[in-house]
Amino acid sequence: MTKINFNILPILVLLGLSSILKAQPTERDSVNAIVSDARRTGIVVASQKVMPSVVSITVFQTQTYSSPFSDPFFREFFGQMFPYDYSREIQSLGSGLILSKDGNIITNAHVVKNADKIKVTLADGRNYDVKVKGIDEALDLALLEITNPPNDLYPAALGNSDDIMIGEWTIALGNPFGFLMADARPSVTVGVVSAVDRRVQSQQGKQFNYTGVIQTDAAINPGNSGGPLVNILGEVIGINTFIFTQSGGSEGLGFAIPINQVKKFIYELQSHATRRNAWLGMGVQTLTSEMARAMGISGTTGLIITNVFPNTPAATAGISEAWVVISANGIKYSSEADWQMMEMGLFVGDTVRLSGITDEGKSFTRTLKASEYEPQKAEMIADLGAEVMEIDPATRYRFNIQSQEGVYVSKVEKGGFASKLGLSEGDVILAYGSYKVSNVKNLKQALKAEHDPKSLVIERGGGRYRLYRGF
Repeated sequence: MTKINFNILPILVLLGLSSILKAQPTERDSVNAIVSDARRTGIVVASQKVMPSVVSITVFQTQTYSSPFSDPFFREFFGQMFPYDYSREIQSLGSGLILSKDGNIITNAHVVKNADKIKVTLADGRNYDVKVKGIDEALDLALLEITNPPNDLYPAALGNSDDIMIGEWTIALGNPFGFLMADARPSVTVGVVSAVDRRVQSQQGKQFNYTGVIQTDAAINPGNSGGPLVNILGEVIGINTFIFTQSGGSEGLGFAIPINQVKKFIYELQSHATRRNAWLGMGVQTLTSEMARAMGISGTTGLIITNVFPNTPAATAGISEAWVVISANGIKYSSEADWQMMEMGLFVGDTVRLSGITDEGKSFTRTLKASEYEPQKAEMIADLGAEVMEIDPATRYRFNIQSQEGVYVSKVEKGGFASKLGLSEGDVILAYGSYKVSNVKNLKQALKAEHDPKSLVIERGGGRYRLYRGF
């Protein structure tokens, strides 16, 4: 029989416990590693990839207000007792995205419009002055440039918005409510692509119209405008632009401009210093049910062609007046407003495939390549501080002008007299003081006879308004 030496048992037990205790930290580390890997999802990786490229944009504007005492009636009684005009500086905030190491940044036009000074804050808190390289209000895009960029900027990777799938993950980054935050690091919200190719007209009339935008339920809040919408690969697929909301916050209806449209905008600025106006060269109006019955195509909805301008894509393709356009690139159109939105979003060289019915009741299909619209030469009127031009049929259609006469305002000098009168680019001057304005010659005569009018009559966004000087 073997004898057991009980003297060594305590030693063996201690050795066994030591081995167990040594193994426990290793197992704990292994579990921690597994959990850590599980936490590092694709969303985390994509967010970390793009965060250094997101900037906060602070816009400084000086707003000038005219007091009632600037009116000649009050001036006669009070003289210089009260100021005629007063001004104050206001700040607003948005987001932007670094595109290149030399300091190019993309954001929305509505973020930086009418800015006197713009500053950007990088994700690490550094601040820089920027200037506007190009702006397009129709697209709601603006390209900025850091005046003295650092050498360690981190450009974002741009994806392909034509390759978006409905239902795929989206990540929205930006600086919402930036004035309330203590740092400049961007916030992250997550959702999915809810829809693509949306057409939206903003509540600001025709100032900002959106066509072909991406819809997402990722939360987009005030201050997010101009920030990136990213896919799970960390590629930018859109620029966050606006939301539908009744509360003022995100309600799951956010919209972003596709990044491929942004790429075209940047190319236009780099190649031509501005985005060239593109058009198809034909005028349209809504096909009413009465028109459809008269043409023998009852029940058809679409647009009837009212004008085909010479030497344009429509004329080259053999399009004729009285034909009915039912769809363009597979999307059905039944209102002039929708068509205008589509055409305002075109770039020179874009192709548009039209389908419809001829005036003989036959089906037609034509492919048009958008060309550059070259408006009449604008004339600068120094006393007014604005560039203006005559209105011809092509200009009337291209800018959706309802009036048959008037003068189109193509540019307003900042701080100039036209600006003080309340005029904006895109307005049509119909009356200046007591003088009717039918052309540029009339406007010059009115300026000479009545330089400081009490009121003006204009067309703006399809509506007719009277602007009162001093109120």
